[in-house]
Amino acid sequence: MLENNKMLRLDDLIVVYPENLWLDFSALEKKTAWHQTVMNHYQNATAHHRVFVNYLCFNTFVKWLEDEPDLQDKFQYAEPSQDLYQQWELVNGIKLTFNQARIVLIPSEQGSISEFRIPQEWVDIPDWAANYYLAVQLNLEENWLRIWGFISYEQVREKAQYDSIDRTYCLNNCDLIADLNIMWVAQELCALEQPRVHPLPGLSEAQAKKLIEKLSKSTVYSPRLDISFSEWGVILSSEEYRQILYNQIIQNLQDKTMINTDKLVNNLSLWFENIFNEGWQSIDDLLSLTDRRAFQFRSDSVLNEISVKGAKLIDLGIQLENKSVVLLIGLSPQIDNKVGIRVQLYPAFGETYLPASLQLTLLSESGKTLQSVESRSYDNYIQLKRFKLALGKFFSIQLALKDVKFKENFVLEGFACSEI
Repeated sequence: MLENNKMLRLDDLIVVYPENLWLDFSALEKKTAWHQTVMNHYQNATAHHRVFVNYLCFNTFVKWLEDEPDLQDKFQYAEPSQDLYQQWELVNGIKLTFNQARIVLIPSEQGSISEFRIPQEWVDIPDWAANYYLAVQLNLEENWLRIWGFISYEQVREKAQYDSIDRTYCLNNCDLIADLNIMWVAQELCALEQPRVHPLPGLSEAQAKKLIEKLSKSTVYSPRLDISFSEWGVILSSEEYRQILYNQIIQNLQDKTMINTDKLVNNLSLWFENIFNEGWQSIDDLLSLTDRRAFQFRSDSVLNEISVKGAKLIDLGIQLENKSVVLLIGLSPQIDNKVGIRVQLYPAFGETYLPASLQLTLLSESGKTLQSVESRSYDNYIQLKRFKLALGKFFSIQLALKDVKFKENFVLEGFACSEI
């Protein structure tokens, strides 16, 4: 009944605003966008959510294009990639090409459409400036998005007010054209020139390195406001500099996380109630968003005994060229009030082999190495020997590659007898 009510509300809106483009998305499609998002690392919650919104907007628009073959044949767009989510980490907006026109979708969750804000990057960076900007309103509760208008680059220059606080060009809703069909037709009838944007000043390699070092230290908010726009525009528009900046942001974040994770302890007792610490999830949840064939506890004598399986995606950063691995831990209650534990490590996201020389180590509470295994060039998984843990006992699992280390701490406080 709730879904029907939502559809009725959307249908009513379509009747009231028929000139707008209205697209719905399912809860599953929203979950897919979320899972695409959590595959990567972000400097803060705001960046994380921004990437999610852009993924959802992108996926929904492309799905609509698949049902519009006359338009789809004229569109060009980059599939979601490492470079795309790194761009969304830093700035909001989705770039597309229609015929020869550059088009940028700017998604927003604002309830009111009284104004349209365009990040300065999409207007004042020569290679980013668009011919048209599309205003997108998302409603995450009722699962729809609305493209409520568009405006040309020339009109932005003529009508927009620049807001120096957040570096956006702000327009009133009356400045936008609501009917997208006007834009499609214009592309067929009119010759198009690319926007003429003043070039940005150059930066020496030393200057760029110094700026990247400064920008990479921002973790609470976007670094886009930390330096002058001309400097920021040069860094952002360079794929090389943008990659270095992203890597440094994540490396700094992970360095801080390494300090903090020494104090965090995962209570394995809660896993039997399907309660996991942040970053961990049940193996079934992980398999629902990745290649099921990639993550399977290898057949062994304890396979049938494993009743709880937890998994965590781990990115060891630049040393792995931003490739992730998956840490799997399986628990099997024993009749002696102990829990049998199996620890395995796999490559993630379609990779066949683990990086060579990646160490998986079991540490005691005092930090003593109890057992360790190291991957070879063609290992598609590695595992520790199965061990038992008594109630109240503590251990750590450490991953290490060259100078990069990641450690997770665990304790077993107790578990329900019914699980045995």
